[in-house]
Amino acid sequence: NYAEKHNFPFKYHTLIWGGQYPSWMNNLSIPEQYSALVEYFDAVKEHYPDLEIIDVVNEAIPGHNPAPYKAALGGDGRTGYDWIVKAFEMASERWPNAILIYNDFNTFRWQKTEFINLVRVLRDYGAPIDAYGCQSHDLTDMGSEEFYNAMDEIQGALKMPMYSTEYDIGSSDDNLQLQRYKEQIPYFWKADYCAGL
Repeated sequence: NYAEKHNFPFKYHTLIWGGQYPSWMNNLSIPEQYSALVEYFDAVKEHYPDLEIIDVVNEAIPGHNPAPYKAALGGDGRTGYDWIVKAFEMASERWPNAILIYNDFNTFRWQKTEFINLVRVLRDYGAPIDAYGCQSHDLTDMGSEEFYNAMDEIQGALKMPMYSTEYDIGSSDDNLQLQRYKEQIPYFWKADYCAGL
């Protein structure tokens, strides 16, 4: 309501995340898990019918927080990520006009290749993915050139809109925060592929 009243975008975070989900889902059969997920998506749609931007799946690179209910969405399947493709299809059915994002953490610094490969699979297999989200934690001690190169490398591989998500500089040193903001925020701002920060 606040976002609508003040005319700025509201990004829903997140539909599918293995890091947080109700533990009772572990006790359900695979068909019951799927029914629960459909009920959940429908409830979000009812409560937020006009979402503009959605983090559909969050932190699913192997080793992060894979959803333990992924078999209910099709498991790895032929793409290795069929369950994520299915989640995007379910989101697209409910919010056909929303920007649908795959979001993951520390992609500028770690598991960049894995992130690129995952998003590329989603894109190339026709998932209705509109953008990728690079969580921007832990950029405090990342040098400018390393940061610029990482951003451009990811975009060069994916060639779709990027969102810098969860941006922070983890330091209580105001001068260091200011220095990093001056180095990083203008680079996000001037990059024509950066759709939001």
